[in-house]
Amino acid sequence: MIGRLQKQLRETYQTDPGYDVRDFLITDATVARAISDDNSLTTSGETLLLCDDGDEISLSLYLDEEIFDRLGFASPAAALMAGQLDDLCKVIEGLSHFDFIACRASRDGSVSLLELELQAEVDKFVSTMQLAMKEQDSELISSLHERLFNNVQFHNHLNQEQLERYRAASDFAARFCRGFESALLASDEQTLSELRRFYRMPLSDKVSYIHTCAWG
Repeated sequence: MIGRLQKQLRETYQTDPGYDVRDFLITDATVARAISDDNSLTTSGETLLLCDDGDEISLSLYLDEEIFDRLGFASPAAALMAGQLDDLCKVIEGLSHFDFIACRASRDGSVSLLELELQAEVDKFVSTMQLAMKEQDSELISSLHERLFNNVQFHNHLNQEQLERYRAASDFAARFCRGFESALLASDEQTLSELRRFYRMPLSDKVSYIHTCAWG
């Protein structure tokens, strides 16, 4: 499953940083807490573990084994049809974080935490919508934006700075995805080109794009 989702993301954005996320995957919560110095974010079941010493970056992706137990060996589309949206979105979020960092690092680029979360929120919507369209699930297609962005619940272990960052990322992504929804449903090359352009923008340009373009 995780390989198929990573492949879908990379085809959408035409990226390939050259790393298979399965080679960097941790599913044991105890190991994840040890590596992260008991970071509270590991309690969410999904965390990108990163160490940057200035010369190189070390990455691992933690996705709790219980997520995979619930998803089983189903295809992403089958998991979605079985109503496992929350677990599927956690996997997509982790993949988004991993690939985005890897892509920027390959170009010696920097990434802010807000940008990382904003792109992940967009990727959850885009990837899930693509799956729903493939399965012709009209009910999910029509309700997806509301399910992902309305009445969002944030983990109570977040500090004020983290909470504000997650809220901002969700708000920006909700505006972008609402405006982009019709174009995404058209599923043409122009739509993919816009998604790819947005993916490669620096954060300041992404925010300006959301604020000023017709879709915003």
